[in-house]
Amino acid sequence: MDWHLIIGKNWGQRGIIIGTTVLYMYLFIFRPGDAMAALSGGAMMFIGLLTLVLAAILLASAIQILVPKELIQEYLGPESGLKGVLTGGLLAGLMQGGPYAVYPIIKGLQEEGVGLSVVVAMLVGYSIIGSGRIPFGLAIFSADIIAIRVGLGVALAVLSCVILYFILGD
Repeated sequence: MDWHLIIGKNWGQRGIIIGTTVLYMYLFIFRPGDAMAALSGGAMMFIGLLTLVLAAILLASAIQILVPKELIQEYLGPESGLKGVLTGGLLAGLMQGGPYAVYPIIKGLQEEGVGLSVVVAMLVGYSIIGSGRIPFGLAIFSADIIAIRVGLGVALAVLSCVILYFILGD
């Protein structure tokens, strides 16, 4: 049996698993009705997200198969230099979906040989630019505020990519 499925692969995952276990032990002992309500709500959310997470992981696997490794190496690999780090950061900033959809794609690119600086630049670009949040922002704020946010996000992502390149190399 692979114990990592139960206890997690790293201490971040283990902390969440242990914390959740302790919380539910408390709830079941002292507030069993709330424990059942929380368990039911969590199970329904899991079922609702299951197909989305599965699709995202399958998409990441398909990208690894369909996009030629040479193309990935040319534009994002270690030989791509600063251009590759910038491309990765800006490309990830345009990616849609939550981390459950984007992170497997970035992880798949890492497995195809994309360097550490590009992977970190992609995570930073995805977080800072956040093009997937533009429609939500426009529903609440004016277009000029969202344009400023996106413009600053792009500028900060570019600056972060340059700094990452000079610190991490690749």
